[in-house]
Amino acid sequence: MKRTLFVAALALISVGAFAQADNVKLAKKLTSKKDFAGARAAIHQALENEETKNQALTWYQAGEIGYRQYKAEADKIYEDPMYQVDYATAGEAVYESCEYFIVADSLAMVPTLDKKGREVVDQKTRKNIQQKMLQYYQNRVLVNYGAAMQGNSDWRSAYKAFRMHTLIPNLPMMQEPKLQQQMPKDTVYQEYMYYAVNFAYSAEMYPEMIEMIQEMLQIENVYKANQITKWLYEAYRLTNDSTGMEATLKLGVERYPDDMWFLQSMINYYVFSNQQQKAINYLDEAIERDPNSTQYYVVKGNLLESQNRYTQAQEIYEKVIEMDPNNARAYAGLGFIKYNQAQIFDNSISSNLRGKALDDAEKTRNAMYHSAIPYFEKAVDLGIDDINMLTCLRGLYYRFRKEPGMMAKYEKLAKRIKELQNQ
Repeated sequence: MKRTLFVAALALISVGAFAQADNVKLAKKLTSKKDFAGARAAIHQALENEETKNQALTWYQAGEIGYRQYKAEADKIYEDPMYQVDYATAGEAVYESCEYFIVADSLAMVPTLDKKGREVVDQKTRKNIQQKMLQYYQNRVLVNYGAAMQGNSDWRSAYKAFRMHTLIPNLPMMQEPKLQQQMPKDTVYQEYMYYAVNFAYSAEMYPEMIEMIQEMLQIENVYKANQITKWLYEAYRLTNDSTGMEATLKLGVERYPDDMWFLQSMINYYVFSNQQQKAINYLDEAIERDPNSTQYYVVKGNLLESQNRYTQAQEIYEKVIEMDPNNARAYAGLGFIKYNQAQIFDNSISSNLRGKALDDAEKTRNAMYHSAIPYFEKAVDLGIDDINMLTCLRGLYYRFRKEPGMMAKYEKLAKRIKELQNQ
C-alpha cells in the first residue's frame, strides 16, 4: 500500500511539472498569436511554480511576451506610415520584459552539468537577451516611454523608464567590448541620467535619487555636476540625513569653489545645527573668497555676538559700516551688543550697594542702555522691522520715558509692533 502511494505521489509531481512546462509552451504559442494577456496569464503560473520558477527558459519566455508586444506595436508603422506608436503600451511592455530578461540571464549563467559531466552555461539564452536589450537601448524605446509618462505627470513611471534605459549598459551581460562600443556613455546618456534624477525628485523617490546621483558623481566631468550635487543635498535634507547633508556640502565646497551656494549652505547648515565655530570657520573662507561681501561679515558678527564675544563682534559690525554706511543689520548688531552688555552689567550690580556706589552703578547702567538707542533707531530708519529688535527698543523708550519725546516714541513703536504681530 505504501509503495502504491509513493508511486502515485511521484506521478502527481510529474504531472504538475509537465503542466507547468506546458504553461511555458502555451505562453509562447499565445505570444506568437499576439494574445499577450493570455500569454501573461499562462507564464505567471509557471513563474510561481516550484518546478519552473527557477528555470531560465521560464523567465526568458516571460520577457519575450513584452518584447513581442513592443514589436507588434512598432510593426504597425510598416502597415501605416502615419501611425503613432503607443509608447505608453510599448514602453511598459519593454520595461516589463527587461526585468524578466535580467533574471533569465542570471539563471542562464548558473553552471549546470552536461551529459559528459562538464559545467556549462546557457550562452544561447544570453546571446538572445543581449541582442534584445541592445535593440531597446539603441531604439530608445524606454526614453520615449519615459517622455510619454512625463507628459502625463506620472513621475514614478518616467523615472523607472529612464532609469532602466541607463542601467542597460551597466548590466553584467552587456559588458562585452563589442556591446559596449555600441552603447557609449556620452553626454546624451548622462542627460538621461539627469532626467531620471529629476523625475525621482518629482516622485519623492529620495533613496532612488540618492543612489543615482552617487553613481553619476563617479563619472568624470559628469553632466551638470554642481546641480546634481545640490539635488543630492536636498534629498538628504528631505530624508533627515544630517551626515549625508554635511558630507555633500563639504564635497560641493571642495569641487565647485566658484559656486558660492555650497559655501553659503555650509555656513547655514552649521548655524542652524548650533555649530557656531564651524560656521565661523567657513565664514572666514567665504570672506577670503569675497572680501567685499558685507553679508558674510554681518553673519559672522551675529555668531560672535551669540558666543558673547562682544568686542570681536563690535569690530566686525564697525567694519561693515565702514564698507556700507547704510547697512541696517550692522547697526542692529551694534545695538544688540550695547543692550546685552548693559543687561550683563545690570545683573552684576550687587544688592548690597548703597549710597554713592549704587548711584554710580545705576548711572553707568543707564548710560550703557542709552547707548543702544541710536543704533536701533538707525536700523529702524534703514528699514528693519525685526520684532525682537523693536521690542528691545520699545523697552528702552519706556525705561527712559521721563526724557523729552521718549513716551511719544514708545507709543508710536508699540503701535507698529502690534501691526506687525497682526500681519
